[in-house]
Amino acid sequence: MNKKIVYVLLLLSARVSAQQIDTAVTDTGKVKKLKEVIVTATRSAKELMSVPMPVSTISNKEIKNRGLVRLDEVLNEQTGLSVLPDAHGQGIQVQGFAPDYTMIMLDGMPVIGRTTGILDLTRITTNGVDRIEVVKGPVSSLYGSEAMAGVVNLISARPPLGFSSSVAARYGTNKNADLNFNAAYATDKLSVSGFVNRNSTGGYSLVPGSGSPTVSPYHGYTVNGRITYKLNANTDLLLLIRNYTNTTTNNYSVDSGQVAGKGFESNFSISPSVTRRFSEKLTGQLRLYRSTYRTTSLLNYTATNAIYDDTYFNQAFNRAEVQGDYQAYAKLRLTSGAGGQYETVDATRYDTRQSFTSGYAYMQGDWTPFKKLNLIAGGRFDAHSVYLSQFSPKLALSYRLSDNFVVLGSTGKGYKAPDFRQLYLNFTNAVVGYSVFGYEEVAAQIAKLQQQGQIQTILIDPSTLRPLNAESSTGYNLGYRYRPVKSFMWTVNFFRNNIRDLIDAEAIAIKTNGQSVYSYFNIHSVYTQGAETDLSYHFLTHWTLAGGYQYLQAYDNKVLHQIKAGQVFGIDPKIRETVKVTRQMYGGLLNRSKNMANARISYQDDKTGIVASVRAIYRGRYGFSDLDGNGIVNRDDEYVKGYVLFNASVSKLFYHNQFRFQLTGENLGDYKQPLTISNLPGRLLYVGFTYNFSKQ
Repeated sequence: MNKKIVYVLLLLSARVSAQQIDTAVTDTGKVKKLKEVIVTATRSAKELMSVPMPVSTISNKEIKNRGLVRLDEVLNEQTGLSVLPDAHGQGIQVQGFAPDYTMIMLDGMPVIGRTTGILDLTRITTNGVDRIEVVKGPVSSLYGSEAMAGVVNLISARPPLGFSSSVAARYGTNKNADLNFNAAYATDKLSVSGFVNRNSTGGYSLVPGSGSPTVSPYHGYTVNGRITYKLNANTDLLLLIRNYTNTTTNNYSVDSGQVAGKGFESNFSISPSVTRRFSEKLTGQLRLYRSTYRTTSLLNYTATNAIYDDTYFNQAFNRAEVQGDYQAYAKLRLTSGAGGQYETVDATRYDTRQSFTSGYAYMQGDWTPFKKLNLIAGGRFDAHSVYLSQFSPKLALSYRLSDNFVVLGSTGKGYKAPDFRQLYLNFTNAVVGYSVFGYEEVAAQIAKLQQQGQIQTILIDPSTLRPLNAESSTGYNLGYRYRPVKSFMWTVNFFRNNIRDLIDAEAIAIKTNGQSVYSYFNIHSVYTQGAETDLSYHFLTHWTLAGGYQYLQAYDNKVLHQIKAGQVFGIDPKIRETVKVTRQMYGGLLNRSKNMANARISYQDDKTGIVASVRAIYRGRYGFSDLDGNGIVNRDDEYVKGYVLFNASVSKLFYHNQFRFQLTGENLGDYKQPLTISNLPGRLLYVGFTYNFSKQ
């Protein structure tokens, strides 16, 4: 496929933008009176009770009442979501999928910057957010690659008429500081809003005597702007701009001494769009999007000033998309769209600048043949310059057994394209000596190492490797939503995901230094399955009790077959002898807890302005290591023990709710696991305030 082709966008377009839709917001202190509306699951406004997919929302008020300011803090308290640490940040696990498989979006546009597959959630502030919508299960039929496990969409707030502004600050343990200034001006035709956020930390070390911090000190800025203009009665213009920068001060020990230096990170995005109402039935939207992500790192030995590490990573993402929304008749709405994308990456670990070109088209029908039944069917076709084309269908339905009880079912196909790293990576660790090559690079690099006399054994002939396929999954969800009274809500969802062509790295050769050469293969067939439930009950005017639970199984089918055939062995640590691994001993995929739960109780009194909540988060034990070298988890000492975290917040509103003073505590029990859980620094205590210059 010619990478210079600009895909012609043929389908009339669009929806009313997610960020332009008025919605009711969830209030932890009182029962909402308006019906809650979801847009991410179907790309159009739809009442929560009738959305036939597992979705949830977190409102701006709920986020503020809990004293949460970064996206990782918010998602870590949600049922079925687990925030996982990585050397490059913190990502989110959904239905047993690794963080690579969940798309993070701001106002419907994807956030880029996955240098190793994970997208660091700490980069994203919740300031200026109206609500966060979480869709679980494959959403590739609407959003393409990276939406194989689900979507997290942050939707911006609309400013009120007139001028408004506010300041907010939070400061606490480890010199963590988060500062915000918001301002907006809105008339019937023009709306201008934005904020500046500064986030910083003094860092921390879970092993103080090591000479290396677990998290280094850093400071970052986010500048966000939103402009809307009503050109006429039928045409709206929208411009979204966001710029994020971060500077990290590094100083840590390596085998050859102490190194120090700065790391820089930036992410800029801009998205103009136009929405046109052609008639009462047809609405169209054209939207453009450009985003760039850059990192640089320069580390020198403190003793000699010699360079230890000098690396960079530059990524650019460009998209043009049209979408149309046509109300064929009262019971049938059609949504269709098409677009094109052009992505590039230029980095130290790639020999040359690499690029992807892709185009896509999707269509969806939302049909209500009679009042109780809603059917949604659709699909998306993706054409790509490197890997095979993909078609992702979906079918979902909801059926109202009564006004208060809705049964939901959905199935769909998800996919994840091979990324630049899996195709073009050319990396050799200068200290340890191992190498990792992408599929497109491995044959040439192995030949080069052979000429240099560095290869001892070829494990897999590179000429026999097949081109990487996109990973794919077929997901099934079945559940219900039950609201017998306004003060009580109960949801249940059962899920199953069958995953094919999972891309993983395996050794392809052994070097003469004893280290391995790795490359990427489509090898695994795995599945995740389980159930989750959420309960919420409002009682005695001011109180709300809520909680959730997820049970998860995540297994590699190849390992299960080998165990059944008696081909898997391990070492019993007690008797130090080889034993045959049984099905009961197999712990499944790494970093997946079978049991996770959360509970909270909250109090809100509008008369006194007091808001308080106490939350508990439980994560059951999960596999972490392979001590007996058989490639799986099968011993008790290969697990991280389960733990409970306790968070709490209390705030008081003054001066007609214009001023909020708040105390927040996270991990109040001061739980730590220095060797296995790097994102738990211990007890965190914060003091914060918010002041609105106009009455709320």
